[in-house]
Amino acid sequence: MKVRPDDDRPYLKWTDRFSVGVPELDGDHRAIVRLINEACAAWTAGERGRLLPIMESLRALATSHFEREEEVLRGLPEYGHFASHADEHKNRLQQLEAIHSKICEKGAQLGSFPLPDNLINWFVRQSIGHDAAIKAYFDDGRTR
Repeated sequence: MKVRPDDDRPYLKWTDRFSVGVPELDGDHRAIVRLINEACAAWTAGERGRLLPIMESLRALATSHFEREEEVLRGLPEYGHFASHADEHKNRLQQLEAIHSKICEKGAQLGSFPLPDNLINWFVRQSIGHDAAIKAYFDDGRTR
């Protein structure tokens, strides 16, 4: 969702579609959405000094979240998507690293890269796309 810089609505609004049914993972998802919104606001305001630490926090959180998620998945009997899910995590971390590198490029103008669209797409594809298998596992009544 795109907004004007003076608009205080979030760029990415939390929705239950981002929930997978595991409290610690859902908490991570909420924190990631919060950091994406902070990064988008800093980007829109042209505040590179504020943006870079937010991106570092997002990278660190994504890394630890994927590790936690893989630990949860290893403990799920009959979950048949672990290998593809772990591969997708590696891919997502590479994509986030590429986004981070793009905004760190020397001389890059803040407005020359669609950071909000890239971060939102990065998260939504993972949380709604790939994490749908985790949600389906728990929605089917299976527990850890």
